[in-house]
Amino acid sequence: MCLPSPRARTADLAGIALSSACLVHCLALPLVLLVAPALGSWLHLPDGLHRAILLLALPAALIAMADGWRRHRRWTAPLLAAAGLGLLALGLAAHERWLAVADAETADRLFSSAGAIALASAHLLNWRLRHRAGRR
Repeated sequence: MCLPSPRARTADLAGIALSSACLVHCLALPLVLLVAPALGSWLHLPDGLHRAILLLALPAALIAMADGWRRHRRWTAPLLAAAGLGLLALGLAAHERWLAVADAETADRLFSSAGAIALASAHLLNWRLRHRAGRR
């Protein structure tokens, strides 16, 4: 039985956690602020949060997907992870107003949410494929 390395398992877990945090930031926080507008005046998230999440998600995805591919030889998870990272990068670009879009805030939320879902799905798929490959 070929078990995944602890580093790869940790990278998958970190990727799932970061993607979940991104999704909460993108979807739940605006809902909380809609329900309780007074929170907006004292709740401030750092401007570099988008960059930090992307910079943490990138190495986690690279480590996990590389280890997964070596074990299961399937491209589905790495390609899904690349798409997720690309969408997160587009979300950052919209947030920073580097994209010429009519509504940057909505574009940021849509790109980032789709990217977080894709990246978390990629990590879960990678985990599953690695587990299956270990049973052969």
